[in-house]
Amino acid sequence: MTRPDGQEQPIRAGIKRPGEYGPAGEMQGIGETFGIDEVAAAFGVARERVEAAFTGEYGAGTERIDSRQAQDLSELILTDEPLDARQAALMKLGAFTPRPDHEWGAGEADPAEESDSQREDQPGDQGA
Repeated sequence: MTRPDGQEQPIRAGIKRPGEYGPAGEMQGIGETFGIDEVAAAFGVARERVEAAFTGEYGAGTERIDSRQAQDLSELILTDEPLDARQAALMKLGAFTPRPDHEWGAGEADPAEESDSQREDQPGDQGA
C-alpha cells in the first residue's frame, strides 16, 4: 500500500493471539482516516465522484473519513463491482476490511462446507 507521501506502508495483518494471525486486510486500518484523493486512487474512480459522495453522505466540508465510512462508500461507489473487488479496493486503501465469513466460527468457510477437522459436531464426539 502506498501512502499519499509516496512511502510504502506494509499491510499490518496483526497477531490476534499466540499462534493466530489476522488475514491481510482484517486487522489493518482500525483508527485510520482517508482523504478524497486516497479513496479515488484506491477505488479507481474520478476524484469528483468521490468528492460528491463525501458531500452527499457526510456533508459539505468533509475532508477525511474513517474505515467504516470507507466501507459504506465502497458499497455506494463500487455498487456494480463484486464483493471481492470492493474488498480489494478497501485493502488497497488501507481500510479495515471485515471478512465475510467472520460469523461462521471455527474455520474460514460456511459451516456446511467446513472441513471435518474444524466442525464442532464431529462424528465420534458423542460418548466414546
